[in-house]
Amino acid sequence: MIKSKINRTVNRKKEDKLEGEIIKNLASSINPKSTQELADEVNRPWHSIQTRCLRLQLNNKITGFRVGRINLWQIKK
Repeated sequence: MIKSKINRTVNRKKEDKLEGEIIKNLASSINPKSTQELADEVNRPWHSIQTRCLRLQLNNKITGFRVGRINLWQIKK
């Protein structure tokens, strides 16, 4: 029980760090970025970035929209 709580805490800290990297990356860009562009810049798998971006969108920190088959993300203004 205690070990699983510790693992959850460590994983949440990693998630917070990744979300911070995503926000910093989007804030430094004028144009929206795709999930793949973000994944390439922070050296993480595409699906991890997609999940974090969706979570950030639910928390009203970033805005996401689709163009064709590509998800684009930008910082909330």
